[in-house]
Amino acid sequence: MRDYYDVVVVGGGIVGVFATLDLALRGASVLLLERRRICSGTSGRSHGMLHSGARYATTDPKAAEECIKENRILTEIAPHCIRDVGGFFVSVSPEEEEYHHQLVSSCKRAGIPSTDVDVDLLRTLEPNITPKARSAILVPDKVVYARDLAYSALLVALSKGASVVEGASVERIRVEGGQVTGVEAFSSSGFFKLRCRGVVNAAGPWCGEVAKKAGLSVEVIPAAGVMGVASASLTRHIINRMRPPSDGDIIVPYAAGATIAGTTAKLTEDLERIEVGEEDAEIILQECGEVVPALREVGFSRLYASVRPLIAKNGGETDLREMTRSFEIIDHSEEGVEGFVTAVGGKLTTGRLIAENAVNTIARHLGIPTGSFTDKTRLNHPSKEEAKDIRAALEAGEVVGQLRTMIDESLETIDGERYWSLLLPLVFAKRIGERG
Repeated sequence: MRDYYDVVVVGGGIVGVFATLDLALRGASVLLLERRRICSGTSGRSHGMLHSGARYATTDPKAAEECIKENRILTEIAPHCIRDVGGFFVSVSPEEEEYHHQLVSSCKRAGIPSTDVDVDLLRTLEPNITPKARSAILVPDKVVYARDLAYSALLVALSKGASVVEGASVERIRVEGGQVTGVEAFSSSGFFKLRCRGVVNAAGPWCGEVAKKAGLSVEVIPAAGVMGVASASLTRHIINRMRPPSDGDIIVPYAAGATIAGTTAKLTEDLERIEVGEEDAEIILQECGEVVPALREVGFSRLYASVRPLIAKNGGETDLREMTRSFEIIDHSEEGVEGFVTAVGGKLTTGRLIAENAVNTIARHLGIPTGSFTDKTRLNHPSKEEAKDIRAALEAGEVVGQLRTMIDESLETIDGERYWSLLLPLVFAKRIGERG
């Protein structure tokens, strides 16, 4: 590894990965540090839904507008990571049916396409929908594969000169004279330190812990959400209950033979040990089962949880469902530490946008270009030259951790998993190199 980078990005979720790509596209030298594995935290534990924004249209219009914008951008730049299945909002009670008009109006204001669907047609399209269904709206919700998206963005970032170290825990962020000057960290290879001019704190729920390494304080509201996986294909579309966001109101046809239902929301104090119990399963089965009764018959093969890094709406609300799903970029130069930027809040759907705003903020301190660089960068087909650059990065030791192993092994074999479509260009580049 080099001993100097313009910027160090801390956190290998969607925000950190896109920040790394964004910085590399702007010509900055950038190192991504992830203490575990890429996309192993919140981003890799979502319910797999690329939001249209309709879920937040009535309660959080800013987040809704961000979602529909990013929904379109990600579909354009990473189509191989997304399944455009569409989403239905379905009412199953008089109260939910009354919400129908409000939801349609709010979607229109936010620029989210919505179409009323006849219930008989809904039942034809979704045979497992409840007989109690009263009305339905079609919106452009989609399925997104977060790990594919993260790896796709990283492959392009590597081809542009970025470096990545997995299994690296930041111990200290050096600040001298009010300016970030370096980072000290531990990895599987031992202690290392390097110089830099900036740090992007993209650690999600752990943003507060990373900020402490620079002597700063960041408040994050850690909201744990539990989801259940049913080993069956129960719907063709994403199904939402027609009501404001609440527990157990999303059903996602994630993959053949796998349906994800959720989610719950509760505060958690221990980010490393989230309690997941039968009570969570019962809530989700009860609420989601009102729309798709077959879910109760199938049950869950497993439960999993993630922690959302929320910011308090209007500075003081404590109801987790009332807190905005938008995001905040904190420029810590206002606290006397120039070159340190924290990104907090948001969703998997808006990760690219969050990263763009964070990088634009730090770019002004570093004198690198500002603007939008990732919104039109296609992620699915690296060119031959880019693939060779990725291989060169591997050989030069610019990728450290299991990510290196995964990419390196893929140069020799294809394992039949989803990543073949991402890594095939690397295999092709290697074969061309061997022939030459």
